[in-house]
Amino acid sequence: METQQRIALVTGAAGGVGQSTVEKLAAEGCIVIGTDIRAIEETPPKGVVYRQHDVTSEADWQSLAAWLEEEYGHLDILVNNAAILMAYHIEDQSLEDFNTIMQVNCTSIFLGMKILLPVMKKSAAASIVNMSSTSAVGGYPHFAAYGATKAAVRNLTVSTAVYCQTNGFPIRCNSVHPDGIFTDMITRMQGNFPEMDPDKGARAMEFACEPAAVADVICFLASQGARHINGAEIRVDNSSTVQVPYF
Repeated sequence: METQQRIALVTGAAGGVGQSTVEKLAAEGCIVIGTDIRAIEETPPKGVVYRQHDVTSEADWQSLAAWLEEEYGHLDILVNNAAILMAYHIEDQSLEDFNTIMQVNCTSIFLGMKILLPVMKKSAAASIVNMSSTSAVGGYPHFAAYGATKAAVRNLTVSTAVYCQTNGFPIRCNSVHPDGIFTDMITRMQGNFPEMDPDKGARAMEFACEPAAVADVICFLASQGARHINGAEIRVDNSSTVQVPYF
């Protein structure tokens, strides 16, 4: 991956996929800004800068864009990873919770791309990678609102890819669609995940992956090796979306 001295921004960097992506990009030579609404107290690795950042705040994004332009002059890689998870059927989901998850999972990506596109246009070859989910392409009744946010991310991604390509901007935009990932987002999940019998639970676990596996795909899409991949949805699901549903 040719990322020497490239500038990358990764949201949701305090753990899971975000942390793995920050570490991998830094190891490959990027200067990485990792942001999270939670303060990251640990000493950053070489080449990494941590900033506290509310992805639902337009003012926070504008402040971040101004700092990036002043500090680095451009942005090469944007990884919109920050998200929350809720497990509710449509009848059980409150409007307040629906609006909250939409803001964190989808509005944040709209804001990030809208506000950072001018900074990314100054890159020679920029890449946006948006975190979606297999729930964007299938029916998961216990994740009704979550799936709606990820489907919105999927379409924001392709619309932005076409917008950039047709206007001649040096920016690609793709989405990544994992199935289950072993992260602490599961333990912080609101709602009630339906109980599964042991056989179904074991079957579901076959499709889950480590955060580093998703980070590998994100970093590839951010690289020049993926320079002709634009507007794609990359499924990191071990074939779960093309098999008989396992729930």
